[in-house]
Amino acid sequence: MNTQAYESIAQFCVEQYGNFDPQAWKRRSAADRKLVAVTAKYLSMTSWFGYGSELEDIAKEIDEALVDNTEFNRELGAIGLDLALFSASVRCGIAARKGPASLKARPERPALHA
Repeated sequence: MNTQAYESIAQFCVEQYGNFDPQAWKRRSAADRKLVAVTAKYLSMTSWFGYGSELEDIAKEIDEALVDNTEFNRELGAIGLDLALFSASVRCGIAARKGPASLKARPERPALHA
């Protein structure tokens, strides 16, 4: 997978995390069906991205064969998407968008007394 395509789909996913739009996934699939379908399928299986059922439906609509995990793995290999690197990139992008303000919003832990 070329760097430009990788960065583009990762950025798209970061944007979708905060403002999910199923139609945007379908529009994007016009340019690269397999990459969008595999990405949607992968994210539907994560515990951290959300929108699991919606993403599963999107992947299925774009490429019905991806319902089968063997086919998903085959397409993943053909595309050359490194899931560990992709996951880290998207998670870092999401964290960067949240910024330091999200850390301040977390409640303080009470002090432990001996």
